[in-house]
Amino acid sequence: MADISLPTSASPEGDNQALRADNDQLRADQAAASTQEAAQARYQQSQARFRTVFENSPLGQKIITPDLTIRQANPAVVRMLGLRSPDELVGRKIREFAHPDHRADWQQLQTKLWEHKLPHFALETCLVRADGSSFWCQVTSVLFPDEGGSWATPSWKIFPPAKD
Repeated sequence: MADISLPTSASPEGDNQALRADNDQLRADQAAASTQEAAQARYQQSQARFRTVFENSPLGQKIITPDLTIRQANPAVVRMLGLRSPDELVGRKIREFAHPDHRADWQQLQTKLWEHKLPHFALETCLVRADGSSFWCQVTSVLFPDEGGSWATPSWKIFPPAKD
């Protein structure tokens, strides 16, 4: 905010010009503050929408780093993997849940997204639950920039069991 100067001119006209300049500066500062507050409010609304979609999605949603570390996971992923809490996933590598015969799928995902900079990538793979059972799913990952780098949001959709 600009400092307000008191008129020091010997003439009333000079005093008026100084007051007008101060008034114009105050209006500009107020407009800038209003614009910044509106941008902050839009950002907060956007974050709330993202959290609502992320947390309530029936698809397994997570945010992973380029080294495939899970930064955030929704309740659907927790259920799919037979775990109790997202805390059991955060900080772990996504490969830990890959079926041994399908760990290369995650290397492919990592290469396509971060080395080739594809905006999205999909694959079918097999994952292992906490109880040791496995399940097939379709993984669709979208790359997005954040905090000076880029992360991905893989979504898991479980295939229905095969009918006999």
